[in-house]
Amino acid sequence: MKHAELPCQPAEEESVRAAQRAVEQARYLDSASTIEEACSKCAQNHVLGFDTEFVRERTFYARPGLVQISDGREVWLIDVVAVPRSEALGALLAGEGTVKVLHSVGEDLEILHAVGGRWPSPLFDTQVAAAMLGQPLQQRYEHLVESALGVELDGGKARNDWCKRPLAEELLHYAAEDVIWLPRLKEHLEDLLDRAGRLEWHREDCARIVERARAGDTAPALGRVKGAARLDTPALARLQALADWREQVARQKDLPRRFVMTDDKLIELAQASTKQLEDVLRKLPGGQRRRFGAAIQESLESVDVGDFERPEWLDPLAPEDRERVAVAQKAVRSIAEELGIEPAVIASKKELTRLIRGEKPDWLDGWRSRVLAGRLEGASVSISAP
Repeated sequence: MKHAELPCQPAEEESVRAAQRAVEQARYLDSASTIEEACSKCAQNHVLGFDTEFVRERTFYARPGLVQISDGREVWLIDVVAVPRSEALGALLAGEGTVKVLHSVGEDLEILHAVGGRWPSPLFDTQVAAAMLGQPLQQRYEHLVESALGVELDGGKARNDWCKRPLAEELLHYAAEDVIWLPRLKEHLEDLLDRAGRLEWHREDCARIVERARAGDTAPALGRVKGAARLDTPALARLQALADWREQVARQKDLPRRFVMTDDKLIELAQASTKQLEDVLRKLPGGQRRRFGAAIQESLESVDVGDFERPEWLDPLAPEDRERVAVAQKAVRSIAEELGIEPAVIASKKELTRLIRGEKPDWLDGWRSRVLAGRLEGASVSISAP
């Protein structure tokens, strides 16, 4: 779709210079006492920008490297390698009197919770706000700052080893820039949302983001195995046991799932007959065979195929249901065009498929019910406004 031009509120030249000074003078905090002092000062603000930097290439859990905070006038860079836990940061995150502004929270919530032990609430996600105003769904922070405030940022430094010390000056500069404009951006976007009658939409979605993070990852391990749907039911029962085993090991040893066992190898093990299993295990790399061979056999031996029910969500839709999804997609595209936003802001194909399967996703509680009420009847989906 062609995206609407976002109304720009250019930052004054003096404001740009002040922001640049704040970035250059960002305070680097690497002790509990300086972090506590900064958090106490930050708590006096009604709006704070937050961002995090981390590494997650060879671990299951993200490794926190840096937490950045800004009130729009100053910037604080918290070294969470030096200070992995901070109750002061946790109190700041949980303070209801301060809105926490982030851009595309993603793994940021996980990092903030890991360091502070609390979830950031209330939350204002600037990427979500921009999407509700007709901007690209995955718009980058630096692009949004330029289009909304007329300020150009460097960007492009996210993929670095943020746990390595000392951090290069250019990385600290990038990290500070990532938060300095967030409070100003929130003010502008909030005003536009209010004028568009979508501010409550945004509040609902941001609250839901936090609640989902608080609930944790509830996706079934079987759903993470690419190619699982092609297996017959007995093999799928064995694959579920192996997927659950891999998930447990990955979490316990803090390893990416693929480092424990690849999807292809899990499927090969699940499809192997009793006679073939020993040969498949023998072909595993030496380290995997020694560490996991016995556990894999134990997992497979525990499977009772007769008790296994094939998950409906794993199998493709029937032709008539695929047609219903297509009809629902067309309706959502029409609504999105009326609203001037991307269809996925309302509901993606995956989310509509869940509706067709008879589920009631949590995102259907609130503004989406009002927008979709009576519009999906052609897909045999009845939605009433709350």
